[in-house]
This record gives sequence, structure tokens and C-alpha cells, in this order.
Amino acid sequence: MGRGRGSSTNMGLAQLSVLWLLSWQFQGLMIGVTSQVLSTTFYDFTCPVAEQLVQNTVQQAFLLDNTITAAIIRLLFHDCFVNGCDASIMLAGLNSEQVAVPNLTVRGYDVINNAKVQIEAVCPGIVSCSDIIVLAARDSVGLLGGPTYDVALGRLDGLGPGNVVLPTPSDTVATSIGQFLFNGLTVADMVVLLGAHSVGQSQCQFFNNRLYNFNNSGFPDPSLNATFLATLQGLCPQNGSGNANVPLDDQTEFVLDTDYYRTILDGRGLLTIDQDLVADAGTRNVVDNLAGRASDLNLTFSSAFVAAMDKMSRIGLKTLIDGQVRRVCSAVN
Repeated sequence: MGRGRGSSTNMGLAQLSVLWLLSWQFQGLMIGVTSQVLSTTFYDFTCPVAEQLVQNTVQQAFLLDNTITAAIIRLLFHDCFVNGCDASIMLAGLNSEQVAVPNLTVRGYDVINNAKVQIEAVCPGIVSCSDIIVLAARDSVGLLGGPTYDVALGRLDGLGPGNVVLPTPSDTVATSIGQFLFNGLTVADMVVLLGAHSVGQSQCQFFNNRLYNFNNSGFPDPSLNATFLATLQGLCPQNGSGNANVPLDDQTEFVLDTDYYRTILDGRGLLTIDQDLVADAGTRNVVDNLAGRASDLNLTFSSAFVAAMDKMSRIGLKTLIDGQVRRVCSAVN
């Protein structure tokens, strides 16, 4: 009897794998083997419980740490902007993306790994780690009061780490725009995605220069609101460790909303890139529209954020030639 059940289970798993491969091959025939088609129904037959398992995992993590959702959204950004959305950031090792300086403060790996373990227990070899990251980010947005939306799935995981070149908190708007354009995103997409700074935190070390010696002037950044500056100097002393965490949005730290844009218009942007969105002529009008102080662009934050997240999650998709579904997220098969 035991052998019979085992054979049936093995056959079921094999059938799931065949279904996944046939789904991939059918979509590949429609557009060519080096392209990738994503679908909101990609796992409906091969692993219908995948989305629920990811959602449950994120919710449980959020109950233990209400800062993890912002961290997961950031994890998606750091994955997609390096070699595409291929879960390369999940690979562990001495030469991995995780040890690159811009990623040293990235968190959420354990949430993705936990979701992967649960999914593998019921749908082995079916759901990619890159899709799990995208799903976890979507669920994080919802938990933060942001829009709820369907996500297109069917990504493959990369075969190795990428070269970590990411926008930094001190980048100029022009530099950041260049990186977003390189990845197929528009200036408006950049401003909308930076709205994710409505949640989360940053360490003092990433903006201390604005508080005491902006551009080596010996003075604070003149664009900072005076009251806000005094508050920040109290939280981040000039000779402190620089490791203290400060909310990116001092008004609604745990709500993904448009308050971020009103905050930077009032001179309370924490990072250089945040405040410079107001000063730059190419981004100011987008900020005004998202803050509700202009309407000529016909932009609403919720719909624009969903569209920008979708575009970002399609960067650099892998194919059967250069991708796989990893058995564990931390290592290639």
C-alpha cells in the first residue's frame, strides 16, 4: 500500500512538471524561444495555492515585524535593477549580490525562502523564486494600505549573480533618470516608484551630509525645512554611529500613500534624491500632480504605482536558455 501511494505521488509530481513545461513551451511557440510571456493565470493549474501561500507567509512576517513589508518592496527593486527580475539577489555566497555594498541593508530574504519552502512542499519545481519576490512585494503593498492588484507570473530564475549597479540615496536626479531609462522605465515611473519612500526607514549615514556638511559647504542642505532639520540632527548626531533608523516619511511611516510627495514639497524629504525631485524641472510637475497640487498629467498614484510596479517586474526576463526554476532560492540547481 505504501509503495502504491508513493508511486501515485511521484506520478502526480511528474505530471505537474510536465504541465509546467508544456505551458512554457506553448507560450514560447507563440513568441519565440528567447522571449517570455507572463500571465496572471500562469500557475492556475500547476500550483493554484502558490499565491495564497506567499500571502500567508508575508502576513505572518508582518505580524512579527511591521517594517518587513517596506523591506520586501525594496528587495524587489534591488533584484530587478540588477540583471533583471530573476531572483539573483537571493543567491548566497562570497561573490553574491547580497554582499555588495548597496545590498548590505537589504532584508526580507528569509520571507522569500520561507515561502519557497512551503510551495516546494506541495508544488515542487513549479514556482520560481523571482515570481515569489514579485508576489511578496504585491502583498506587502496591500498590507501597507496601498492598492491591491493582480500580478503577471511565469518568470524564471537567473543562473548567477549580476553586477550590482544601483541608484544611491545621494544620486542626482539626472543620474537616477539615466538608470531608470536604461531599464525601460520613464521619468514618471521613477517618481511614482520613489513614492515607495512613503514607507520604510533609512540609516543616518545615508543622509548625514545633508544635516551638517552638504556638498562640503560646512552647512546643512538649505532645502531642508528648518524644523525638520532640527529633528533630524537630534536623531542623527554629527559624530554618531550613523546606524540609527529614521522613517523616510515622518508623517505616515506605515502607510503607502501620497503624503510622501507633500512631504518633499514642504522640504521634509529625507534623502537627497527625494528632495531633488522638487528642485528638478523634469520631475517637479509629476510630484505636483501626485501630491494633488496639479492635475494636467491626469495621474492618480494608485493606478500609476501599479502600472510602474508591473513594468519594473518585467525587466530582464529570463528564458529557458538562461533561466530555471530553482529548487531553493539561495542556490542554482
